[in-house]
Amino acid sequence: MTEGHADAVAGRRSGREAPRVGKGRAKVDRTAVVSLEPLQAFMGELLHSTPFAAERLVCYGEHAYASPEVMPELHGLKVVRPGWYIGALHRGRFEPSHALAMGLRMREAKRALSLAASDERALRYLKGETLEVAESEIIRDPEVNQAAKGYCLVCIEGHPVGWGKWHDGMLKNEYPPGWRWT
Repeated sequence: MTEGHADAVAGRRSGREAPRVGKGRAKVDRTAVVSLEPLQAFMGELLHSTPFAAERLVCYGEHAYASPEVMPELHGLKVVRPGWYIGALHRGRFEPSHALAMGLRMREAKRALSLAASDERALRYLKGETLEVAESEIIRDPEVNQAAKGYCLVCIEGHPVGWGKWHDGMLKNEYPPGWRWT
């Protein structure tokens, strides 16, 4: 037995856990309280109305879900998804999910980009490429004086296909890597 291994075994026997080193999954503290302020700020900044009731919001770790209206108690059960995956709350910011984008309509977003199916940028978006997009092409709510910078809903022929992050003429692609055309 090596010295490091002996120390680790002795540490476990004495009741103190040795720190994990190397590969392995970190345990998620599902009881930790996550601030929903970034999610609320995102919804206020990007959506005309919230597509789900606030009381239906369920958080597991840093992942937010909108549960169905009639939902039985899930404590003690293992479930794949307790509802519609809204996104993740990472380090004080909110990252919207692709499922949220697919569940919205273009008119529900305050910032959107609508591409024609014949536009070569639509195929480039589906391939995961960054696009050059003029600020004038970003469809914004005329009642809200808001910069084009930030997340915008990307649509093809008016149907949502995912998110993009626009900044200074460039639309960073947020299309899921596993769904990209090759």
